[in-house]
Order: sequence, then structure tokens, then C-alpha cells
Amino acid sequence: MTARTFLITGASKGIGRALSNRLAAAGHHVVGVARMPDADFPGTLVSIDLDDTAALAPALADLARRYSFDGVVNNVGLARLHALGEIDLADVDDMLRVNVHSTIQTVQAILPTLKAKGWGRIVNVTSLVTTGFAMRSGYAAAKAAVNSLTRT
Repeated sequence: MTARTFLITGASKGIGRALSNRLAAAGHHVVGVARMPDADFPGTLVSIDLDDTAALAPALADLARRYSFDGVVNNVGLARLHALGEIDLADVDDMLRVNVHSTIQTVQAILPTLKAKGWGRIVNVTSLVTTGFAMRSGYAAAKAAVNSLTRT
């Protein structure tokens, strides 16, 4: 097996943590991105606020300089629940920024390395809510945008 280095957003809990554990157990180096530190993380965990587009770009550029990534898993998910008719557009902006902007920024930061290697993987985790679930219209819109970005 070839040991590889993967960048995972939303790496400290849920799907991101399970994937981080699995990749690390298989002998890969995981560089996780999360808001809060975690001493038990199975790799290198970097505290980055994916909601801060301006700060995210230089942080990702620094990671791309420090690590020779073989792939990225954009797993972060910010969801805020609203009934239709009560959707807060500020919350929608936050969900788009965290879910869509960070996906674009993360891919663009490591893409030059993947191209130079002639190999790499980009995995964008979305949600079944894009098929329609109550109280999740804004979140579904953001994750549907990630689906479209991935297909395009």
C-alpha cells in the first residue's frame, strides 16, 4: 500500500472523524480541519474557522505548502433549521459560506499539487436533505450547490 496524505474538513466529529480514524488506521496521514482542538485526533488537526473566507485562503495555502496532499474530503456541514416562510437569509449566507465557499477554496488550494502528481482524489460529502426534508431548506440549498459543483 502507498501511504498517502489527505486533507479532511469537519474532521473532528461524525463522518469526518470516522473517516479520519479509518484512513489513519490504514496507514495514511490525515490532516484534519476543525474549529476546536482535539488531543485524540488520529493525525494532524488544524484549527481553522471555515466560516472566515478571508482567513481560510492563507491557512489553506500554508497547509498546501507544508503537506503534499493526495486528496481532500470536504466533509464540513453547517446546518441551521428553519420552517419555510421563516428562513433567515443571514443563516443561508453562513451555510453557503461554510458549505460551498470552503469546498471551493479547499479544492483550489490543493489542486496544483494533485495536477503536478497526476493523481489525486476529491470527495465532497453532501446530504440526503437535498431530496427534500422539512426545516432544512437553506441547508439543502447549500449542499445541493456542492452536489452541482461536484458534478460540474
